[in-house]
Amino acid sequence: MERKTLLIIGGVVCVLAAIALILVFTGGNSLTAGTSVYENGVLTTPIHYDGEQREVWFQYNIFRQDTLLSSTPVCESESVLGTLTKGDSVTELQIDLPPGEYKVFIYVLERAEGTPRITGFIQNILIA
Repeated sequence: MERKTLLIIGGVVCVLAAIALILVFTGGNSLTAGTSVYENGVLTTPIHYDGEQREVWFQYNIFRQDTLLSSTPVCESESVLGTLTKGDSVTELQIDLPPGEYKVFIYVLERAEGTPRITGFIQNILIA
């Protein structure tokens, strides 16, 4: 019985250590995106960020959903310069999208050598 207790305690310690390492390596920063809205030729996405200011690229890949299993690329790798600041902000992409259903991939990349990816978001939008 004592060995089982030691194994359980050891497992809990390992899980807590892993969580602590994740928080240390990510810096505890949080980056989230709200629902994208398309209006008057501009795709706007609200962003919330909890970290230190960073210069970034917002890279967009947009696909028109033709059927459930079929899509057509509308734009690939359209990029917008941006600055992440603590709090709420928006990123905007000017693009002409006719009515239809779209899948939007937004990648946030550091403006540094090799442009490492910070995170990405996938959104579905419907334009009437």
